[in-house]
Amino acid sequence: MPDTTVIVLDPGHGGENEGLNYHGLLEKDMNLVVAESMRDALMQFDDVEVYITNPEKTDMSLKQRAEYAQSVGADCLISLHFNMSEEHIMYGSEAWIPGKGLGYSKMHALGDIFMDQFEELGLTIRGVKTRLNDEGKDYYGIIRESAELSIPCVLVEHGYADHDRDFPFLDTPEDWKALGNLDAQAVAKFYGLKSTSLGTDYSGYVKNGYFAPEEAVGSDVTEPVDAVLIWQEGDLFLIGATEEESELVYYDYSCDGGKTWSQLLPFARSRTRMEIQIPEVMPGSQVTVRIYNGHFLYAQTNVISFLPMETREESSDVGEDAAGALRVAEEGQEYAGGDIDLTGETGEAGTGGGFHRTGLLFSGFGIFLSLMLFLAAYATYRLGNRVRTGKRERFLFIGGLCALLLSVTAMGLSLLLGRQNVETATQQSAAAQAATETGTEDRQIQENAQQEAQPNILIMEGENGQEEKLPIREGTTLAEEETAVIYDIAEGFLRVPLLETVSKNPYQLSAFSGADLQMQYSGGGYQILRGIDVSKFQGSIDWSTVAQSGVDFAILRLGLRGYGSGELVMDARFYENLEGAQAQGLRTGVYFFSAAINEEEAVEEAQYVLKALQGYDITMPVVFDTEPIYYDKARTDDLTPARLTAITRAFCEEIKNAGYTPMIYANAKRFTTVLHLEQLKDYALWLADYRQAPDFPYAFLMWQFTEKGSVPGIEGAVDIDLYFEPTS
Repeated sequence: MPDTTVIVLDPGHGGENEGLNYHGLLEKDMNLVVAESMRDALMQFDDVEVYITNPEKTDMSLKQRAEYAQSVGADCLISLHFNMSEEHIMYGSEAWIPGKGLGYSKMHALGDIFMDQFEELGLTIRGVKTRLNDEGKDYYGIIRESAELSIPCVLVEHGYADHDRDFPFLDTPEDWKALGNLDAQAVAKFYGLKSTSLGTDYSGYVKNGYFAPEEAVGSDVTEPVDAVLIWQEGDLFLIGATEEESELVYYDYSCDGGKTWSQLLPFARSRTRMEIQIPEVMPGSQVTVRIYNGHFLYAQTNVISFLPMETREESSDVGEDAAGALRVAEEGQEYAGGDIDLTGETGEAGTGGGFHRTGLLFSGFGIFLSLMLFLAAYATYRLGNRVRTGKRERFLFIGGLCALLLSVTAMGLSLLLGRQNVETATQQSAAAQAATETGTEDRQIQENAQQEAQPNILIMEGENGQEEKLPIREGTTLAEEETAVIYDIAEGFLRVPLLETVSKNPYQLSAFSGADLQMQYSGGGYQILRGIDVSKFQGSIDWSTVAQSGVDFAILRLGLRGYGSGELVMDARFYENLEGAQAQGLRTGVYFFSAAINEEEAVEEAQYVLKALQGYDITMPVVFDTEPIYYDKARTDDLTPARLTAITRAFCEEIKNAGYTPMIYANAKRFTTVLHLEQLKDYALWLADYRQAPDFPYAFLMWQFTEKGSVPGIEGAVDIDLYFEPTS
């Protein structure tokens, strides 16, 4: 973690630009109170500096605000705001972040924490979002101007001052101060700050890690899909939709088929389905729902029609507990349930119960007829003693027997059909519940149990007229996926996706002990070599003393490409260090600080290294060093993960083909959220992690465990490394 974290707070608006002005609330005043409260709270943490861009609320351009942040060495700039909608119907909190680069990945993680804090407070969450202008740059000026100066920026909209749902959280100066304290807590968590005075320690807080996008990410311009409404019972319904690019935020409903709508209601966060109550439902209602994402785009569900009371009374099979729901329709077309009874009623929604009751009715009539024929046969028999009518007697007896057999057969068939109908529906319900939830083509909608004895699968007409079962699937967040927690030197703990195809860390973490040149690993299976990595910045090195101190190897900076100029430059002390180390019998390797922006330049860098090594015995790896450039414009700023991965691979392949061992140097965050490790499995990793034990999830061959080591023969701090050489 950096020695000092510098936070710049930007209270939005100022001067004649007052921001929102609603019922006595003036946004520029609100923003400044939040900023001052946030500053005071953050200043209670150790090793942090906090600045406010515009403490006097004067006219100040967005560019001036960003330049001020740059002048004080800001780690990030936080722009503070409140919201208001034109029609006064919106509510909730949101955060806007850069659309590309490391600014996106860093500020997305910070925005997540802001949203979590606001959700705990009781506010509706509209999401962490991006927006681009017509030129493909960030829409919001403060984010755009900050990005030009390589300063990560997040714009926080705390809530809507003009809506009853948010107003209680922000209507007084005390509320603004409380929000400032909450904001400070979010920042402290993100940077892992500690407070000696408060006894608070967020150094172990785990935040989400994100890849920088391959292209600038703009607003979600597609509405949710697969929107569905399913009646449960009474006034309870299940609603759901799929949203791939953002989260579902609101819903509203109509009981008259879409002519009038309710107020916006909050959709459960990070979910794709939820149960709702619509108390206005009555016989004759036509219920439909609109489901909105965080960009206020919506999809409308099917319509469920409840027949009027007089229609219900005409049906003798309507149960009181069914609330009169006899017909389910989507945009005027009925859902014919096929062999599944959706409502448990007779009629158009299903046929299973109809088979059962018809069979029972027929069998009852057959039994009645058989009894009548048996009685007639008996009467004929009695009469036959006098008139001898044997043929008539036998005819009636046989007819009665046939009627009895037919009635029993009818009853058996009706019971069998009813049982098969329930079993079929139950099997289909179980199959729908077990359906996979992966892939956009597998989006499905599954209804919860409507009644204990009834199947509850919504049959929708799919493509080509075929039926498809679509169960509503739960949404997942990063925390619910297969993840690993990694530690980043600059940003602390991050939650990242776990790569199953990449070899895992083989070391026993409890087997590490010691410090500097006494660092040990007692886990077995490896010969442990201790080494240093140096450049011209270590000055003149006494290699004889270094070798006698217990150093086994040295990794020397061979050169670099200028991150601004693009020129290839040899390290001023490379040959001096190489010859000095080899003269003392130390094993040597080299690293090159790359600023390549394409594969051709990566190959050029590798060839530059190979040419410089001609005539020297290099027994340790040749390392590709990839690091971000902070607080300055660099030619590598716009490299996407895919491009940087391809550049890394190009360098390593060139080195490998020349007979050397290629290696990649980076910290945990760069390995997991910048480089695609699954594409670099053929190359060894050199991990930078300055803790007692490296719990990085993936296998690495060399570990830089300190940048502040002390080694005899070198003035000042030096990097010290362990090299794990397998013994078998």
